[in-house]
Amino acid sequence: MPIIRAFKDADLFGQLILLVLFFLSITAWSVILRKLILFRSAKAASKNFRAIYQSYRSDPLSLISDDTYFVESPFYELCDEALSSLTSNIKEVVVGNPKRVEKEEISRSGLEVIERNLDRKITGETTKLEKNLGLLATAASVSPFLGLLGTVWGLLVSFQEMTAHNSARLSVVAPGIAEALVTTVVGLIVAIPSLVMYNYMTGSIKKFETEMEDFASEMLADIEKKYVPT
Repeated sequence: MPIIRAFKDADLFGQLILLVLFFLSITAWSVILRKLILFRSAKAASKNFRAIYQSYRSDPLSLISDDTYFVESPFYELCDEALSSLTSNIKEVVVGNPKRVEKEEISRSGLEVIERNLDRKITGETTKLEKNLGLLATAASVSPFLGLLGTVWGLLVSFQEMTAHNSARLSVVAPGIAEALVTTVVGLIVAIPSLVMYNYMTGSIKKFETEMEDFASEMLADIEKKYVPT
């Protein structure tokens, strides 16, 4: 393995750079794997929950009585927030006297409260999805510069060895050149997948956010239709 041989031949500073790049690689891939699992489970749970919600659109509060739980779905969290706000703002009125039929209603101001709570919940769910993505961005941006630093350092070592031995023989300059090339390669190996997955995940989160906003608008329309007096 040329990377292992170059690591053994490198000086302390070169080995330190390679170790940092190795640590960044482990960190980046752990974030990537956790996020892929999280996104997969969130997408599956959200798809199932949105399909179930369609049968409750005429009376969203019945979701509470039916004990429907999809804790891995951001859409369920939005619905739970909306129904909790609805429950706290709803009031019963008597209509159809003398039959005295009770009807549940909320005011326009109550609907606005629900909307504001949903906006905050969307922000919170988006922040949860974005957690630790900064580590990927750091790995993608820092790794090439660390590789470049190792390259410059390796070339510097090579030139110093040439000066010390007064020779440009391959056996003299090879260790420094190998170190220089390996740090560049390792830096790119860390940076490229980190950058690709960071862009993919930020795009997925943006799509989630847009879908959550659409779902929140859909719920508000259902609540307004059912519980806001005309």
